[in-house]
Amino acid sequence: MTELSWVDYLKRRTGKSPDVLTGIGDDCAWVRLGREKFLLKSDLFIEDVHFKLKNTSFEVIGQRAVARVLSDFAACGGWPKFIGISLGLPGHLNKKNLKLILSGVLKLAKQYKFSLVGGDTSKSSRLFLDVWGLGTVDKFIARDKAKTGDYIFVTGQLGNKPFNQPFRPRLEEAKILAKNFKLTSMIDISDGFIIDLCRILALSRKGACVAFADVPVTGGRKDLYRGEDYELIFTVSPSDKKLTFLKKKFYCVGRIMPESFGCKIKKGNKLSKIALKGYQHF
Repeated sequence: MTELSWVDYLKRRTGKSPDVLTGIGDDCAWVRLGREKFLLKSDLFIEDVHFKLKNTSFEVIGQRAVARVLSDFAACGGWPKFIGISLGLPGHLNKKNLKLILSGVLKLAKQYKFSLVGGDTSKSSRLFLDVWGLGTVDKFIARDKAKTGDYIFVTGQLGNKPFNQPFRPRLEEAKILAKNFKLTSMIDISDGFIIDLCRILALSRKGACVAFADVPVTGGRKDLYRGEDYELIFTVSPSDKKLTFLKKKFYCVGRIMPESFGCKIKKGNKLSKIALKGYQHF
């Protein structure tokens, strides 16, 4: 079973509710509570799966664990309000280590003005952080609304982000994009440009043509599959009158095509099918 097949299974097994506006399968759940609407998200950050203690500082561990959730809020056009963290703690960790983890979290809390509101702790053979968040959004941008003819953009360079350093979730960019442009879909690049683009395509039932020369890679074709870039992929309607501005500000890397076209990459005059590769959780 793959992660995607497990997600599909969960979708089929869970009931529908009028208060769940967007549920399983997107970057965040979008739910209604009374007259208000909220984003919900949780994410695991596990030693020897997502990071190595030998080359990652404790402060960076705290930062990256939470920033991954913030990046998912960004992918929906939202903003964080409350964060909770549950910790699995090995016996060799000390109070100083925990303070450094907290320091990484609180730096983000100060920068993005969210509140850390609690969590849980447990003994564990490996260090892990289970981060959950609640956020707000004015205009929810889903993965499944891309249309044939839409332009495909990415917000920044791919392949140049160290796995053991802090990164900046694209919250500000996403908020501006969602408010001012005709976005049809968006996703953050956590598992790789290609595999995450294909998640938009699968849910939207579309294909894509990617121009390799226009993709901002730093290390060649392998950067299309590397992952942990935490840039945003977004699609924009060709009717958007501000397309010229977008093409100057961000990277336009291709077009959405009919589903029958598949997902292909253009390099020079050669058009080839894209291999569906990237980080697979299981």
